[in-house]
Amino acid sequence: MTSTRLYTALSLTGLLLLAACGSDMRTMPNSHMQSLASLFAERDVHAPMPRGWRQLNGKEINYRFANETYAVYSVDEDEELLVMHLSDNGAGRLEADDDWESCTWNSMIDQLNIECDDTDMEWRIYTNGPDIVAVDLDEEEFAVLRKRPGG
Repeated sequence: MTSTRLYTALSLTGLLLLAACGSDMRTMPNSHMQSLASLFAERDVHAPMPRGWRQLNGKEINYRFANETYAVYSVDEDEELLVMHLSDNGAGRLEADDDWESCTWNSMIDQLNIECDDTDMEWRIYTNGPDIVAVDLDEEEFAVLRKRPGG
């Protein structure tokens, strides 16, 4: 890495830290999200959803996710797993562990599919209105999603 790129990366990191006011963006940002994680941490992915929750169909998934950025949080650990940026043209990128990769995505009938060079994911998406959780169909576990500004 050249010194200019390193300086730019360090400057951006510093600005992000200042913007976050010392909070760690990789932990769940509030008690509401922690409550959601607790609700789904011990839930079987094949069990009926709690009252008020429903599965999104493909059209609703497109509406909610196109041109948006979401942080994906583990329900078992208080940490961010990845950040996904999905464009309306079917392209996107995933960021995890300070690394990112380009991806393609689509929604089919009732699930969100993301294909990257090293990662393929298939998720069912659920909402109670303002909140969104996903079931990873390969890992058979829940994750809490939170919309983030930017893209």
